[in-house]
Amino acid sequence: MLKAKINEDCFEIYNDLKMSKGNYSDKAFVVMKMENNVISIDNELSDLDSFEELIKHLPENHSRFIFYHLEFDMPCYEGKRSKMMLVTWVPGKTNVKEKFQTAGTCHFLKQSFPGIFLSIQACSLDEIGRKELISKCLTFMK
Repeated sequence: MLKAKINEDCFEIYNDLKMSKGNYSDKAFVVMKMENNVISIDNELSDLDSFEELIKHLPENHSRFIFYHLEFDMPCYEGKRSKMMLVTWVPGKTNVKEKFQTAGTCHFLKQSFPGIFLSIQACSLDEIGRKELISKCLTFMK
């Protein structure tokens, strides 16, 4: 198993995102990256204003871990829901070694950050649109 280390600030920022407090009270996502077996915040991507903007700026040849606090309306007027998701971004142009490292790290991240409702891997932009993510959440909520 891959031995990755998670920077301590990642835990605090994740909890702020999950609880909608601190600097992340109005944010819906935080992006993490792995370099030299160390997981850290990707500040450039995490500082973007919207999930749609994030999708436009995802790297074409490097993996990212997106913790997304998805809020949506249930069909048939059943009210609002909020779910924490882990989207593992692994574009097709990512080198093989990084793909293996990312796959090995994903389970470790799910264990390290409690409260993740759903974890998905995306290889193309059309897999991580808001509608697609809501649809995946609804599938697992049945």
